[in-house]
Amino acid sequence: MERLADGAPTHPYEVMAAITFLDCVPDRQRAGAVAERLGARVREQRLVVLDPREAADHPVPAGYGPGEHHFAHDFARLPGPPVVLRRGDVGLPDHLAAAQQEDGGWPINWPQWAPGTALECRPMVTIDALLTLRAYGREID
Repeated sequence: MERLADGAPTHPYEVMAAITFLDCVPDRQRAGAVAERLGARVREQRLVVLDPREAADHPVPAGYGPGEHHFAHDFARLPGPPVVLRRGDVGLPDHLAAAQQEDGGWPINWPQWAPGTALECRPMVTIDALLTLRAYGREID
C-alpha cells in the first residue's frame, strides 16, 4: 500500500483491496495518512469517475472495455475515515441508489461474454450496493 500511495501505477482492484484493509487496521492515524496519499493517486491516475454525468468522457483503465468505469461507491463502501476519496466531491450514495433497476437489482458494468455472466454476477453487485447504501444510512427499497 505504501508503494501504491507513493504513486506507483495501479489498478482499481488493487486500490479497492487496499481500502478494505485500511478500513479495518487498528492504527487509524497511519491508515488515514496512507489513505490520503492513495486517494490523491486514484484521482491523478483517473481511476475513478467523480461526476457520474461525465462518465462518457472519462477514460477507462487499461484493459477495460468501453463504459467500464469505477465510481466513488466502488472505492468508498463505508463512510468515515480512512477516506480515499473526498466524499464532498462525489454524488455518493445518490449515484448508486439511482442505478437500481426496476427488478430491484443493480447492473454489472463489465463485459458480458456469455448470458450467464449477469446471472452469476448481478447478485454480488446488488449485495455490495445494498451494503454500501445501508452503511451510508440510506433507505433501501
